[in-house]
Amino acid sequence: MRNETMGNSTVMFLILCCSTCVAQSKPIDPGARSQIDAGNQEWVDAMKLGNIALLVPGNTIDAVDCSPEGQCIRGRSALEAQMKGEMAKLGRADSASVVSLGSVQQGRYVYEWGEAKAHFPNGKSILDRYLTVWQEQPDRTWKLFRNLVMPNG
Repeated sequence: MRNETMGNSTVMFLILCCSTCVAQSKPIDPGARSQIDAGNQEWVDAMKLGNIALLVPGNTIDAVDCSPEGQCIRGRSALEAQMKGEMAKLGRADSASVVSLGSVQQGRYVYEWGEAKAHFPNGKSILDRYLTVWQEQPDRTWKLFRNLVMPNG
């Protein structure tokens, strides 16, 4: 019950934040859009190659990734370990895609939402609806700062 309440509270908070961002946002900088699209393609490539090392540099040192159940992993090294474990179970994907359904920018942050899919030869699949926050770094690169996988249904 507590996890459900926490998850619902998190979702409501993010919805409020996103609506505030829409009201105050400007069009996304073309350089940011290009780098975010490349980051999404890196996820597709990593799934198809079974190579999580492709994803690690695209995360900030203090990145946070939260599951649909509200369990969060903090830090790039913890994310890498978790992703390696998942990849060891699933293997290489025979197909994968990321579809960005929308995004807004506010300052050094781009809030993006969409759907990531991967299918594996063993019949397992991933279908994640996500809300991701990308952060501009001092060197003008964009890295994944926060990721929330939304519950299905």
